[in-house]
Amino acid sequence: MIRACRIGVLTISLAAAIPCVCSAGQDELRGEHLKPGILRYATAPLTLRIPPPAAPLKPQVFFHGDRSLKRVALTFDACATQAPSGYDDGLIRVLVETRTPATLFLGGKWMLDHPDETRRLAGVDLFELGNHSFLHPHLIRIPEDRVRQELEWTQIVLYSLTGRQATLFRPPYGEYDERSLRIAAELGITTVQFDLASGDPDPGATKNRLVHSVAAGVRNGSIVVMHMNGRGRHTAEALPAIIDELRRKGVSLVTAGDLIRGSRGDD
Repeated sequence: MIRACRIGVLTISLAAAIPCVCSAGQDELRGEHLKPGILRYATAPLTLRIPPPAAPLKPQVFFHGDRSLKRVALTFDACATQAPSGYDDGLIRVLVETRTPATLFLGGKWMLDHPDETRRLAGVDLFELGNHSFLHPHLIRIPEDRVRQELEWTQIVLYSLTGRQATLFRPPYGEYDERSLRIAAELGITTVQFDLASGDPDPGATKNRLVHSVAAGVRNGSIVVMHMNGRGRHTAEALPAIIDELRRKGVSLVTAGDLIRGSRGDD
């Protein structure tokens, strides 16, 4: 059912073809139905816009890119649950000042809590913005319609704030199943995991420990996960040394989308 391959892709085979994209009228009707639920979480006035439907994809999940190329993607999660979540401005400043491309996986509620920051992030040419669900639930424990809602609500919020649509999705807690892969693919979104966790949410993770964890653990094609919502206590402090060390080793830092582009699994 699920099979690993040399470039870190897992692919699932469906018994039936991916459903056809709904008509524009049906999409608009469904979008209008979704708006009231989203706006319950808005902390400031926001006009919601429904993004145009994206072409469905083959369901698959990437853990890393091509191991033969000296390229690495730094990714940062902005998780948001019912509780307020922060914004690590120092981390973003490091990325901008060092001209480091990065993929930022943003939660839907996180964006509603931080609309101005979301717009600013969208204006930085170094950043790729991804979908990190709406309320950061355990997707494997919730009904299918709720899984779809988590992704759709986040797509609507991102599009409403920035005019962008996410093409990448990172499941909360690194948990996924065939349903979440299929639903993401039906929405035109590729699921991206990671092969190196920095460990930055750990209260015991010091600056030096984070630098060593990433520098020692990284491989060609690695996708590194860190956090930008304030839960990585020393991430911004460690990030300059992480970037310096990777570049010293001759690693090219790219977005996750660039890292996996052109990669394909063994069918």
